[in-house]
Amino acid sequence: MDLLLQQQQDRTSPNYHRWLTPEEYAARFGMSASDLAKVTGWLQSQGLSVDRISRDRNEVSFSGSVGQVEYALKTQFHDYAINGEQHFANATDLSFPAAFSAQVLGVRGLDDFHPKPRVRPMPRFTSNVSGNHFLIPGDFATIYNLPANLDGTGVTIAVIGQTTVSHADLAAFRTAAGLPAPSNSNFITTNVPGTGTIPTCTGDETEADLDLEWSEGVAKNATINYVIAGLGTGTSCSSRTKNVFDALQYAISNNIGRVISISYGNCEANLPGGFPLTMRQWAQAANAKGQTISGPSGDDGAADCESASATSASHGLAVDVPAAIPEVTGVGGSEFSGDAGVCANSSCPGGTAPADNPYWSGSSTATSGASALQYIPEITWNDTNSSGLSSSGGGASTIFGKPSWQVGTGVPSDGKRDVPDIALSGSSGHDPYLICSQDFFSSVTNPPTSCSTGFRASDQTLAAIGGTSAGAPTFAGIVALLNQATGSNGLGNVNPMLYALFANNAQSHVFHDITSGTNKVPCTSGTKNCPAGTTSIGFSAGTGYDQVTGLGSLDVSKLVTAWLATAPTADFALDGSVASASSPGQTGTSTITVSSLNGFAGAVNLTCAASNTSVQISCTLNPTTVTLASNQAGFSQLSIATVADMRLPSDSNPGGMWLAASGGLFAVVLLGGLPARHRRVGVLAIIIASVAATAVACGGRGSSNLKQQSTGTPVGTYTVVITGTSGALSHSGTVSLTVK
Repeated sequence: MDLLLQQQQDRTSPNYHRWLTPEEYAARFGMSASDLAKVTGWLQSQGLSVDRISRDRNEVSFSGSVGQVEYALKTQFHDYAINGEQHFANATDLSFPAAFSAQVLGVRGLDDFHPKPRVRPMPRFTSNVSGNHFLIPGDFATIYNLPANLDGTGVTIAVIGQTTVSHADLAAFRTAAGLPAPSNSNFITTNVPGTGTIPTCTGDETEADLDLEWSEGVAKNATINYVIAGLGTGTSCSSRTKNVFDALQYAISNNIGRVISISYGNCEANLPGGFPLTMRQWAQAANAKGQTISGPSGDDGAADCESASATSASHGLAVDVPAAIPEVTGVGGSEFSGDAGVCANSSCPGGTAPADNPYWSGSSTATSGASALQYIPEITWNDTNSSGLSSSGGGASTIFGKPSWQVGTGVPSDGKRDVPDIALSGSSGHDPYLICSQDFFSSVTNPPTSCSTGFRASDQTLAAIGGTSAGAPTFAGIVALLNQATGSNGLGNVNPMLYALFANNAQSHVFHDITSGTNKVPCTSGTKNCPAGTTSIGFSAGTGYDQVTGLGSLDVSKLVTAWLATAPTADFALDGSVASASSPGQTGTSTITVSSLNGFAGAVNLTCAASNTSVQISCTLNPTTVTLASNQAGFSQLSIATVADMRLPSDSNPGGMWLAASGGLFAVVLLGGLPARHRRVGVLAIIIASVAATAVACGGRGSSNLKQQSTGTPVGTYTVVITGTSGALSHSGTVSLTVK
């Protein structure tokens, strides 16, 4: 797996961007049929029901009573009261038979804990009174320089959730943002089978509204597939056995979306043993299929394991999963520093905020639209105060080692996977994101109608939001634009390319280096990572990479330009396979594979011809035109015919009876595998060995004098040329034909 993932990102490899289907992944990396039989047979022997096997063949879902599961796994279940909530979980480690215990990464579904959304709502207030600025899609496009000619057309983003949503909110957002009207063709909902009822869950719905609205706010015409997990059996929104991670696994196993956005997470230490490794297996499977995963780095600064109500860290330094997984792009948070509220806490003249030059225009009416004028300098997002922790997550993993591609100025030499990888605006207090969400207002009496006039609710307030939850869907939208720009059928793990571009940032200016601020949060003296006398823990931003904002934020147009300049252009390659010929005078055959490289799509016309027309060789291709989809392959059957050696008896031998024996033709077609590399064509070799039977005389007066009627294809070596043409692209391969 490691080798394949490396090759799929290596532009000199035949496997570059050659993604696997779920079935191909299952065949190469899933459990074997015999091993699956061991597991399922043992589960059934314990009285448990085997419900299904994942499409990737690396998970077996089973069910049973509490007593059956306790007996089978040699554990006990207890009830727990944690932070005012009732939960259940296994109290001891699990045990498995030795026959397959070494293959078990973990068991999910034995507790009702669930990941939390990484979102920070902001109290409602009105901009033309406060003078504060807010982000709508047009502002984001200006600040981060989104290419005007890209909108995500043809790319599917899988947004992962665990609640139903109001389609009216989504439609209102598109209207308020000036996006194209929604259609059934670019919004799909997928309910994860076997996860039970899918209700509307307060808090989760606000997160889902943010994720769905802002992924399409960046990639305006992408297809959004909202993949939702239910609660599980007999549970509730606050106590569920199925959750957003089940939706993530389903989207990966079934190859839903070229890009995956998940805005949920948990710290490494809070996850059951083996589960982070299980999630990494999912992420590797996603990358192998060409899927890119975007996830939040967390909202509690460098202390990711603290509860939502904590005001001081006591559990030490920690990072968030899935962002800490090397095959996931972890998105941290920044905050704009160049703009300032110019009439905060006082009424703006005429009810309109004045211009905040050079970054914002003065318009702030209910339907004024985008008002950002250019990129705004950024610092680290850290809104931590006496109310709680609120800052960009970051630090070093305690589980995952340093990936080979994570190098560059500022990257710690710690041997550990560091997060985040990049940062985007995340402050809920300074220039937060606007969303349309009735759930956002649900906690108040007589909640106003969301987005009744532009982004304003019916009481003129706004649904403003922040957190690294905003970075995950917006970066997913950016990756969708990259997919469209490159014409690719997926980019897989984009981290290696991001760090490679970072090495040349002085020339490309892809990244805005964020060098000011920290993600330090208060800590309780004497607790983990907080020695006596220490008041805070965390990291500082600096030149280059840092464990606060990663490589920095993005200039997306320059990112696309640099990506296209670095990535190979769309092309196709010819490849052959070994075949054999049949009886004398017939043909040798081979399957010619025509492969799309780097997003090539279109028709390739094929021809073949002997290099020497006087030689008795003929060739045909069927079909003569192969039409390729992006990064897919097509096939044509090559047939090469030779003429058998035919000799007849001479008329000058009366009384002699001769048996005319034709040569037995045996053709071995050896087609050397052609490396599908950019603008490289290998040589196909066909060797045809002809063995002539000896003419045997019948009778006593024989003569060896024969009259040659046709000597057939002469002994020797010849070539046949196969040419593929598509527009200005043309590649040829030669077929070496040896007749013996």
